[in-house]
Amino acid sequence: DDLARLREILEEVRQGANRVAAVVKQLRATSRPETQERGAVDLGQALQSALRMAGNEIRHCARLTTALQVTPAVEGSAQRLEQVFLNLLVNAAHALPEGRPENEISVTLESAPGDMVAVEIADNGMGISPDILPRIFDPFFTTKAVGVGLGLGLSICHGIVTAHGGTIGVQSEPGRGTRFRVMLPISRNAIPTEIPAERSAPFVVPVGRRRRILVVDDEPALGGMIERMLAEDFDVDVVTDGRQGLTRLCEGSEYQTILCDIMMPEMTGMELYALAAQKRPGLERRFVFMTGGAFTPRATEFLATVRNRRLEKPFDLAALRAIVDRS
Repeated sequence: DDLARLREILEEVRQGANRVAAVVKQLRATSRPETQERGAVDLGQALQSALRMAGNEIRHCARLTTALQVTPAVEGSAQRLEQVFLNLLVNAAHALPEGRPENEISVTLESAPGDMVAVEIADNGMGISPDILPRIFDPFFTTKAVGVGLGLGLSICHGIVTAHGGTIGVQSEPGRGTRFRVMLPISRNAIPTEIPAERSAPFVVPVGRRRRILVVDDEPALGGMIERMLAEDFDVDVVTDGRQGLTRLCEGSEYQTILCDIMMPEMTGMELYALAAQKRPGLERRFVFMTGGAFTPRATEFLATVRNRRLEKPFDLAALRAIVDRS
């Protein structure tokens, strides 16, 4: 009985952690500038991807019609734009009364005046009342029941579209449905889809020795967990503050990867990064920043200016191994 109860408690903790992670990721989407994975985006492909992900939601509640023209590419992040379209599609599905045979969701893509591309996602559902309509893009505003949604979806969509130089508008009438229109500028000078990592001299691990990893995090439990996850294949050292990390780095220890928390008391990961670059130039390129959400202006600006990889908390073994193997 005690073991069964313990399992229930652990499962509740796991589910709670996942909910917190979802909130953090949504908040980060509104606060962190888009600095990676930007390039020429085919909105037709982005819409098709979002439609595949939303297919199960739509299939059971509405007839779907699409009219997707071939349009010029826009410049930005395909992942973020897919996030916008997916959110609008799911919202459209949720706005439809259950069991009504005439339920319909329509998606259109077309070129628009002024070197723009337009995407419209419409439903013939419940609509939005005029007194609520001006507030739907406000953070944390929601008409859903308590515990269903965070009220962040449309606010995040607005932020993403605006960051891409576009606009998002809505037309709605109670009882007759809602139509969202996203306008995005076409790409002028498309940039590579992935920002290349800074070139650095490859570190060669001596024959017979295992790669070394330094973990710098003020949460001892997290450091211990990382050590256990990687100990079979790597030599892992764990310290709990930036000053200890700096000592390890300055004493000449050769670490191929430095997993470093971004926000720590006394010495932050940002300060440790700067001092490592000053004392042992080139070492800073081996930093991988662990972050659960950089919400201070300084941290947000820092992460926007460095090209180091980052690992978002909470993470699993697969994500940890993937980023260590690429470092």
